[in-house]
Amino acid sequence: ELMGGSTWSLNPPPGFGGGPTAEELAQEAIKKMRLLGADIRTAPGAGKTGLVGMPVWIWNNKTLRTWGPVTDSASAPGITVTATATVKKIEYVMGDGGTEVCTTAGTPYEKRFGGRPSPDCGYRYTKTSASQPDNAFTVKATTTWVVHWVGGGQEGDITTTREAEPAQITIGEAQAVAKP
Repeated sequence: ELMGGSTWSLNPPPGFGGGPTAEELAQEAIKKMRLLGADIRTAPGAGKTGLVGMPVWIWNNKTLRTWGPVTDSASAPGITVTATATVKKIEYVMGDGGTEVCTTAGTPYEKRFGGRPSPDCGYRYTKTSASQPDNAFTVKATTTWVVHWVGGGQEGDITTTREAEPAQITIGEAQAVAKP
């Protein structure tokens, strides 16, 4: 094993097979892609406090390495495999026992949306984060990538997952306002 990839021998020593299989080359191509987990963004964001029962917006700050598609290839003598990675889903573990699975990258929140729920990737907390460490829920995310590869007269799919850097969401109690 050399740093930065594998070396395949054209004339393998006795008792060893030939070069890599197409699937092994696909794995090499995936390593080169350096796929990442979601870059979690939320509204309310850091330093802001959301309210119990109000919509929380969740989205993945899209880049090639957090959302794809990413294409790379790997070669050995006589064979090249090209692989393309796309995100199938992102599972957000919301820190209160609930999860939200999103098959889109989510919609970035903008002020003009007001109190509306996210059209594609959102959540509502049913309790405050007051009892949590740092008074905030820790949101974790796992991205499931599906990599389709083609080469050497074969094709296949490899599923791989990546973890996100956790995010924090602070949720407070909605204060009742007494009307005179």
